[in-house]
Amino acid sequence: MINFVLHALKGFRGCFSRNKPWIVFCMAIIGFIGAPEMVGVTSLCRFWGLGEKGYDMFINFFRSSAWSLGNVVACWQAFFVSQKKLVTINGRVVLQGDQTYVPKDGQRMPGVVTLHHYSETQSKPSYFRVHCWRNIVGRLGRFSFRSTFH
Repeated sequence: MINFVLHALKGFRGCFSRNKPWIVFCMAIIGFIGAPEMVGVTSLCRFWGLGEKGYDMFINFFRSSAWSLGNVVACWQAFFVSQKKLVTINGRVVLQGDQTYVPKDGQRMPGVVTLHHYSETQSKPSYFRVHCWRNIVGRLGRFSFRSTFH
């Protein structure tokens, strides 16, 4: 599996104008795969055993102009299609996924929605704030990825 991941990550090198952002990208992806919990940048720092400097490194990477999300998504799509293990129905790619809710405490965070929760106990609040991720649709050779908030 390590060889597969390394081969996949090498395909993303062209998305980065310099070598260091690509290395940090690889660290982030491997951290996403290997971290036992995902609470943000802190999880990546814990996984790699980095301190405050590592936290700053990841924050600077995510804000950097050395890479473009559109280019990374295009590389991911090309890699995905190159695997030739796609299931299609009427020329449309079928991807299996699930809906994930990630609880958030912030009041004014982008992409955070309020969901109502009905419970029989009075001790739980009637609503909670979450990021809600789902829906990936596409056509063979051209994908349109959407994050839909519920």
